Amino acid sequence: MKRRLLMILLLALAALLQQVLPAWPLFGGMKPPILAAMVLYYALRRDNREMWIVVFVAAVLQDGLNLGSFGPALLAFPAIGIVANKVRNEVFADGLVSQLVFGAAAGLFTTFSALLIYGITGQRPVQFGESLMRLGGSFWLGMATLPLVSLSINKLEAALPKRKGYGWQ
Repeated sequence: MKRRLLMILLLALAALLQQVLPAWPLFGGMKPPILAAMVLYYALRRDNREMWIVVFVAAVLQDGLNLGSFGPALLAFPAIGIVANKVRNEVFADGLVSQLVFGAAAGLFTTFSALLIYGITGQRPVQFGESLMRLGGSFWLGMATLPLVSLSINKLEAALPKRKGYGWQ
């Protein structure tokens, strides 16, 4: 119960932090993909139920806080979660190289799906040079965000008090 409450609070904090952090002009106006990193963290370390809770809540928060219609994160986050959950037994979830690769892939895929959906629907103009800057920026920001989010959640969960013996235990 404590872990789920912490998970929901961390999702709210991640959405707030993602909105408050400034967009980086060097990276095409991208912000760090903190919610995508949360999806990856829970997909690599928890069971399917917790992963799907995080996927759904993070996607609704991501799409609700962005300008435009719902859709990019609702399509990208489940795909990211499913792929990461399928290969979690073959990779080291705490390994830095794994986190860098998964973070970069998640950043790229999330931004690509947003560019694709917004370009098809005509909600935002899609220019080639700006799109390449945004994809490159999401690659680097995703690579930097997942290890930081993973370390932070690990430290917070380790700080939770452990359950002492009750009853027949």
